[in-house]
This record gives sequence, C-alpha cells and structure tokens, in this order.
Amino acid sequence: MGAGLGVWATVFKDDTRELRASETCNEGIFSANVEPLERLISPDSSFTSDWSREASDSSLLLTCVNSTDHASVKMTAELKDGSIDEWRSQLKAVDKADASHFDVGTEAVVWGRHAAMYVECKPQSAGSSHTAGLDSPYLSILVRASGSAAEEKTDKQQQDLAQLASRMFFEAQLQTGCQEDFVAPSGPPRLTK
Repeated sequence: MGAGLGVWATVFKDDTRELRASETCNEGIFSANVEPLERLISPDSSFTSDWSREASDSSLLLTCVNSTDHASVKMTAELKDGSIDEWRSQLKAVDKADASHFDVGTEAVVWGRHAAMYVECKPQSAGSSHTAGLDSPYLSILVRASGSAAEEKTDKQQQDLAQLASRMFFEAQLQTGCQEDFVAPSGPPRLTK
C-alpha cells in the first residue's frame, strides 16, 4: 500500500519550477523580474526559450519566445517606418471596450491576450545604422500569450503583459539606438481604461 501511494504522488506531482533570468530568451529582458513570465506560463520541465535577432541596414526584428507544452509567450520588437495611424490600423483586432492603456512609449495598449506599443524612434545620435533612410522610424512592440497562459483575462495578467512589453521595448531601444529618457520599469505599469 505504501509503494502505491508513492507512485500516485509521483504521477500527480506539480513540476512547476522557478525560473532564472539566465534561462530565458534574453537575460536582459528578465533580469529585473521573471515573475510576470512565470505567472503567464507556469514553467515546468518542458520549458524552452528562443531568441532571434534579424538585422539589416534599416531594420531590426527581435523575437523572444518562452514556452512550455501548455503555454507560450511570444514577444517581438520591430523597427518600422510609418505613422501612428498606420500602426493603429494593424491593430484592427483590438476590442476597444476591452482595452486598457499604459503609460510607456508614445502609445501602449493591452487587451485580451496581447500588449502592443508604438514608440517614436529618436536616435541618440544622427545616422544610427538601423534608422538610416527611414522618414518616420518607430518601434512596434507586441506581446502575445497563448495556451493555458491566456485562458482567462485577469487584471494581473494584463499587468504582466504590459510589463513584458515595457521590458521588450527597453531591450529594443538599447539595440536600435532609439533612446529617449526611458528607464525600464521594475514593476508593472499602471493600467487605465
């Protein structure tokens, strides 16, 4: 009987584990706090992480994917050329009644399973290699949670998505030279309707 209980306890054991920033797609993004990511994906032994950086003369795409067998969070930062109206038109799926805003960048919104940011790119020095030839450079940040990470919308989940978007923006501005007076938040941004 005792051996049977031991097997049963092993089968149903919670294998959730605590993450270290060094295990994530880009340690810099999560160095301040991995808890938002942990809450969104509940890391376990199936946790994987992938970071990619695609650069050309006048563009940059950063992609960070952290996932388990049951949940995933994909974060992208892309240097683009265009207006805020063009960026807004790409967010057609946003349910305005369900959206909250947060005060980071030029415009930032979180809804459902997504957070998005538009940030005018004002290079620290003229002739930044990534913004060369762009008339209206901006950073487009998108965070998307899927799987069990996004089954129900809570205020905490929305704050976690907004915080990850803010951290991804901080990393993107460092890599693109799109630096204004922005300091990465140590805590979640405040959400407003």
